[in-house]
Amino acid sequence: MTILDQAVIDDIETIGGADILVGIPSFRNADTIAYVVQQAATGLVRHFPGMKPVLVNSDGGSKDRTRDIVLATHVPPGVTKIVTPYRGIAGKGSAFNTIFEIATRLGVRICIVVDSDLRSITPEWMKYLGGPVLEERFDFVTPHYLRYKYDGTITNSLAYPLTRSLYGKRVRQPIGGDFGFSGKLAAVYSERDVWETDIARFGIDIWMTTLAINEEFRVCQACMGLKLHNNKDPGSDLGAMFSQVTGTIFDLMCYYEGNWMEIRHSVAAPVLGEECTDEPEEVEVSFENLLDHFRKGFEELSGLWRIVLRRENFDQVEKAYRLSETDFEFSSGLWVRVVYDFAIAYNFGPVQCDRVVEALLPLFCARTAHFARKTEEVTSFEAEIEVERTAETFEALKDYLRYYWREAKEARSEAQAI
Repeated sequence: MTILDQAVIDDIETIGGADILVGIPSFRNADTIAYVVQQAATGLVRHFPGMKPVLVNSDGGSKDRTRDIVLATHVPPGVTKIVTPYRGIAGKGSAFNTIFEIATRLGVRICIVVDSDLRSITPEWMKYLGGPVLEERFDFVTPHYLRYKYDGTITNSLAYPLTRSLYGKRVRQPIGGDFGFSGKLAAVYSERDVWETDIARFGIDIWMTTLAINEEFRVCQACMGLKLHNNKDPGSDLGAMFSQVTGTIFDLMCYYEGNWMEIRHSVAAPVLGEECTDEPEEVEVSFENLLDHFRKGFEELSGLWRIVLRRENFDQVEKAYRLSETDFEFSSGLWVRVVYDFAIAYNFGPVQCDRVVEALLPLFCARTAHFARKTEEVTSFEAEIEVERTAETFEALKDYLRYYWREAKEARSEAQAI
């Protein structure tokens, strides 16, 4: 069963086949997408001579002429464009699903996807993301760029350290948005029946990374320099993304339980290229706003938190709530135990899954406030030390997760047997 419009299928039949494809998902990106298209198309021709390239724009029904702009944007001779709205749940994952199917039908060897709001993309990004697939037979290439210390807070506090702890692979940007992967892996993604879940939304990036790690595809990281895109204060508008990424991670913990239970240590995925040490463009963060989110969350959700959290962890959260702005802290040990408690409750607890991930958000704000206060006087490069300490704490407390995960699983099995 296809998700493609007949016009797109006809275009694919006319093209006949391709070697390399770059996909650009979009939704109301008229102000940035022309630049992304130009840089990507130029990179395909410059760095993959002799290969047949296709550029795909998979759009979410933009009303701001995004698709018209893509069609009108000049690209080098030989680059074929496919511009189409996607079908399915509104979200980035559905846009990717269209790209996966087109890549599979065209039989490409290399597939690259990049965000549509990038301001730092260059033609070399195509080489960085596609070259390892072609030249070194990697199946999945994640970006390894330096971001401002308050850009990517979900990555820093949750997606990176938790993925590293669970699956034993240090992939610094597991939800980086820009990836390269083999045609073989694109076909695997396309055939999975996950497109009615949060994977069709913001859960797509972490799902792609987690599947590649767990199903024995070769994974590496490519140094990309700086990432500059349309940023937002991490305390202002992360609700949907946080819930969808977190819910997907927690779902996948159940799916890949047999893998992560056995993993004791982590190793770094290979990093190709030279790491960037330039200070990125600043992203504003409001410590007061983050702390306010946490305190309001305590006042509204403390009853639910008492159910989800172990008693000693709730007591420490309550203590943090009562601290002044000057003395506020939310330690990495507390944060890790909170995340593990919520993962267990999501999979085995009495509270509805959606409510569990939504209730974690104010606690994430507390941890982000702590990070912001801890790193306010250091560079983004130096702030990486704090990110790594958090990741090490996730690994150090993994036996805590194993023990209480098994306990909760056994309790549910006993309850179901009655």
